[in-house]
Amino acid sequence: MMDNIKIEHVDAVGQASPEGVRAFCELRFGLTAHWGLYSINGRGEWVYYNERIPYVVYHQRMQAFNPCRFNAEEWADLMVEAGCKFFMLTSKHHDGFCLFDSALTDFKVTNTPFKRDIIAELAPKLAERGIKFHFYYSLVDWTHPAYRTDWPAYVAYYQGQLRELLTNYGEIGGVLFDGYWPRSEIKEGAEYFRTGGPWDLTGTYKLIHELQPNAVVTNNTHVLPLPGEDYQVWELDLPGENTIGFNTTATGTLPYAAWWNLNRGWAYAPRTHEVKSAQEILMVMNRAWSKKAVFFLNVGPRPFGDIHPEEQQVLRQIGESLRAYRMM
Repeated sequence: MMDNIKIEHVDAVGQASPEGVRAFCELRFGLTAHWGLYSINGRGEWVYYNERIPYVVYHQRMQAFNPCRFNAEEWADLMVEAGCKFFMLTSKHHDGFCLFDSALTDFKVTNTPFKRDIIAELAPKLAERGIKFHFYYSLVDWTHPAYRTDWPAYVAYYQGQLRELLTNYGEIGGVLFDGYWPRSEIKEGAEYFRTGGPWDLTGTYKLIHELQPNAVVTNNTHVLPLPGEDYQVWELDLPGENTIGFNTTATGTLPYAAWWNLNRGWAYAPRTHEVKSAQEILMVMNRAWSKKAVFFLNVGPRPFGDIHPEEQQVLRQIGESLRAYRMM
């Protein structure tokens, strides 16, 4: 029962500006990408946890991460062709690896053979095309030592990284948090998820609203939005539905978003590769729009740095249909 769920208290800290919320709702369709060190394994973004990979071994895999095919301009052009109005990237997923040049950790893309800041290269190319840049950020961190040993230090660390993301890359369209799931109790491997205290969402949301007043904030909690959040998101479901088993059917008064996969999973996984057709995605998109929800469509870029050719093809077909039926 929802009454038994313990949810962190969040003070009223304001929300994104009305202009920012309205702009987000008007975008209607955006692309998201799960990409990071885990793409090397090709077994999904939870591989570090699922296979209990020792940290030393996983950290060494940084030396194999060299996405030499990555081209920010090509990614941005693909989004234009697909009809996407915003893009959200996993700045840091649960494994703690960062796709930006954070001064607060060495576990980052600029310490790989690639050496380049992915987010710094994407930001101007997206801005040139009028595509809003959103960040996915994991609250859970399986590899940061303070997560298990010094909770106040970890909260300061993640909030410090948010400050970097919100001040170093121009105007940001929004932030989506993941890893705080008050409806779910993970028992096996609980030490990977167990927190040492509150997340200080009050301080986090206040920081975002102060640094980026137009940026919309959400938390993939699968419960009704908390104070300081700007929209409610359903993961692999439509608003008010729980076919996947962990979403809430309760609908609040804030805008809605529906988050879908183009492939079978979130991240690059060639063994389970199964790209959906443009027709299937368009049908889901229309159902989401009928519920007045912004539609997120996710891809899993390959370790080489490109979006899979089949995913690119379907994205272009989606864009063609949207233009043909004047749905953009």
